[in-house]
Amino acid sequence: MFVQFNTISDAISAMRIEDYLDILLVALIIYYVIKLVKGTRSGQVLIGLGLLSASYYLAGKFQLLTLSFLMSAFMSNLFLVLVVLFSTDIRRGLARAGRFTFSKANPAVIEAVNEVVRASFFMAEKRVGALIAFECHVSLGEYVEAGAKISAVVSDRLLLAIFNTKAPLHDGAVIIQDGRLAAAGCFLPLLPSEDNVSRFFGTRHRAAIGLSRESDALIVVVSEERGLVSLVKDGEVEVMMGAASLRDRLLSQMGFSTGQKEGGAPRFK
Repeated sequence: MFVQFNTISDAISAMRIEDYLDILLVALIIYYVIKLVKGTRSGQVLIGLGLLSASYYLAGKFQLLTLSFLMSAFMSNLFLVLVVLFSTDIRRGLARAGRFTFSKANPAVIEAVNEVVRASFFMAEKRVGALIAFECHVSLGEYVEAGAKISAVVSDRLLLAIFNTKAPLHDGAVIIQDGRLAAAGCFLPLLPSEDNVSRFFGTRHRAAIGLSRESDALIVVVSEERGLVSLVKDGEVEVMMGAASLRDRLLSQMGFSTGQKEGGAPRFK
């Protein structure tokens, strides 16, 4: 025991600053990967790959020839397998790694937030469902192209008209780019039914979670069944307790001061 301690002490004393930095970076990458796949289907796949790796080790240790041959063939193509299995997570991780905060306050964005907050809680009170996505740094252009382009100033009245249950675009999502309503009737990437999310969430929530895992968008969801307003970011759903709470969360996530240009009272009774 004493000899082993001396060996470890000698190894630590011989380490350079670069070695400590190397270990820290590897630890951060491992932590980031675990955080990225935690609670998702990819996390379960990662556990399965760990079990396969353990099987490969045991096959070699106990000379299980057939199993060792099969596992060797699998391991030789492991890189390709990882790229195929985790393509979505790799794209999402790279997008998140390249995030930066907004560099300056855009009055149009702040006003759009105010209008969305007013409309969202009015629709929640009337039990009208809605799905509104704010584009941040990862482009949502592919979803805008597939929807009905509008390119209009965001207003609560326009949002209420779009999500009116008799309107042709009410089933899709609204996407806001640079403070303007870019498109409506947009269909977002829906989570697969086997994904590990609560049954509490309906189709709108699953679509919002799906988009938030693909991008850094901030998505406001109004539930027509429960009359609740939620904010979805990075696959996490947070129920908002009031208009001020939603406004502050949106502005803070966009890098704005929550005290900038307070919105007026709701216009609808």
